[in-house]
Amino acid sequence: MAMHLAILAEEILEMKAKDPARYNRLIQEGMLAELGFALSTKSAEQLSVDEIKAKYCPKDAAYATISDAVIAGNRTRVVELVRAALQQGKDPTELVTHALMPGIQTLCELYDLGNAFVPEILMSNNAMLGGIKLCQEKLGKIPTKGKLAAFVAEGDLHDIGKNIVVAILRANGFEVLDLGRDVSAATVAAAAKENGLQMISGSTLMSTTKVGLKHTAETLEEEGLKAPLACGGAAVSKNFVETFDNSIYGKSPLDAVKIATEVCSGKSWKDVRKNLH
Repeated sequence: MAMHLAILAEEILEMKAKDPARYNRLIQEGMLAELGFALSTKSAEQLSVDEIKAKYCPKDAAYATISDAVIAGNRTRVVELVRAALQQGKDPTELVTHALMPGIQTLCELYDLGNAFVPEILMSNNAMLGGIKLCQEKLGKIPTKGKLAAFVAEGDLHDIGKNIVVAILRANGFEVLDLGRDVSAATVAAAAKENGLQMISGSTLMSTTKVGLKHTAETLEEEGLKAPLACGGAAVSKNFVETFDNSIYGKSPLDAVKIATEVCSGKSWKDVRKNLH
């Protein structure tokens, strides 16, 4: 799925460069929305693109070059640069933490502000994973921050939002089991029990299927499972999520990272919900 989107993203971004009038018309008409291309929602109070890049840019020049390649979604370039850095004696863990992850974190924040698109995130994640693979070969298995899962509510086949959350969580050091789309509460509970999950991310695009998130949170509690449910998606609101227990509302993909970090540090869903909102 990610590779197909990456190829399509390249074609759309080429259209943006060569035929901006056509690109803008398709954006205005919402024709590219399902692919993650939409109008920017950036406000005047938010950081500029340059400010966001400066915020995460590594001070080490070699690391900054790798980070730029990740942002560009250039897997071949990332692999070349990471391989060269490892041959020069750079620490694999340092490369992951201070070169690869800053790139994806930059793009994630740009996406959150409407200055990047879903396919670009997936391309960058793919590029970053190429570098991480080399580091893992050198170092062995890199410890994860926590064990999670993600799914789309039963009856909903729209999984682009879920895919981006999975990519961002993995990019931030979490192990994520992708349960797919149209997933029942029983399936989620079984996966949580079998894999010892610490948190689960559930989403839905349709209002008719959001009740599946409520059912899932309740099923997890009934089964005595401690993994809370982070809920998001176009049809989901904070007010809805807070009508049932064992749940935390996330407005954006970056919220999923914040929630996972808090939950995996040992905080309860009640504390995380209170702190986040």
